[in-house]
Amino acid sequence: MRIGIDAHYIGAQAGGNETHVANLLEGLKRLQPPEEIVVFAHAEMVDEIRVRYGFPVVPIPVHSSYLRVPFALPWLCWKHKIDLLHVHYTAPPWCPCAYVVTMHDLVAFRFPESMPFLTRHRLRLTAASTLRRAARVFTVSNAIRAEIADRFAIPADAITVTENVLTPEFQQPVRDADRERVRAKYGLPERYLLYVGQLQPRKNLVRLAQAFARLVAEGYPHSLVIVGKRAWLYGEMLREIETLNLGDRLQFTGFVAQEDLPAIYASAEVFGFVSLYEGFGIPVIEAIACGTPVLASTDPALVEAAGGGALHVDPRDVDAIAGALARLMTDGALVDDLAAAGTARVAVTTPEAMADAALAGYREALKAG
Repeated sequence: MRIGIDAHYIGAQAGGNETHVANLLEGLKRLQPPEEIVVFAHAEMVDEIRVRYGFPVVPIPVHSSYLRVPFALPWLCWKHKIDLLHVHYTAPPWCPCAYVVTMHDLVAFRFPESMPFLTRHRLRLTAASTLRRAARVFTVSNAIRAEIADRFAIPADAITVTENVLTPEFQQPVRDADRERVRAKYGLPERYLLYVGQLQPRKNLVRLAQAFARLVAEGYPHSLVIVGKRAWLYGEMLREIETLNLGDRLQFTGFVAQEDLPAIYASAEVFGFVSLYEGFGIPVIEAIACGTPVLASTDPALVEAAGGGALHVDPRDVDAIAGALARLMTDGALVDDLAAAGTARVAVTTPEAMADAALAGYREALKAG
């Protein structure tokens, strides 16, 4: 059996989606499944992926999703005799083989205003057909599985959960030397609160910054460090944050290389991730793995991802966010309780676990086909 995996996210600084695909390939490499895995990736990433994961890698001849999905992927499947194709969000209108689709979230339906116009309308137009024709549907959390089942009338037992997991960089202790190196590299302040993720409206950064501004007014000496690339529709968000006049107490690093993230997490006093909606929330488990107290929103996927290892708060309540951040900086007993639950949570988030779930889903899909 030849399974083709669309890995166009790798190298695209695509946040959680890129991490998801990288971890899937890492897990498959470790399990060494009998199925033959063929990876489809952009040409500039072919050598790096081949060396890192050891699978055959075929270059995707185009970058545009409007050409990749309907034309390039079916052609590559035909040319390389693929039995099952693994895509994300949207499948080709016609494909010479069966496919599975990972629907990471339903942002286009739940928070359409937080996405660029063309992207949200494309996803809204193609989602039902993609899901209906799939040999198997994958998603990244039980929360999103329930949403998909409810909105599209798909039986929950026809949906495989390939839960997001930690990359290898987060599976080893952070050394003091790495903390110092990363602090110097990015000019990080001595004491800071942290956000990691893309800059886009759904991430609720305005309210996080407003809550932080209240802590500054109360005399807390910390800074707020925001790590991540500017993704989309971030202009108004940044203008609102600028009105808070936080000056050098607010730092934007831009995109940070994966190997530097553990030290950035580990050096923060609190990690804040109060998104309005998530499919999973990989930064939450990354922060937990680094021993940093986590404040997350009450979004069901984030509650599931944290597994008891985070303090949760209403993401629309700025006072509650500010109070919870302060509590995590002052309540040692609470932090210890969260750390104990978090340690148990991240112990089961391994690439092998993700790959094992995916392989079971592939085999179900091939039997159905």
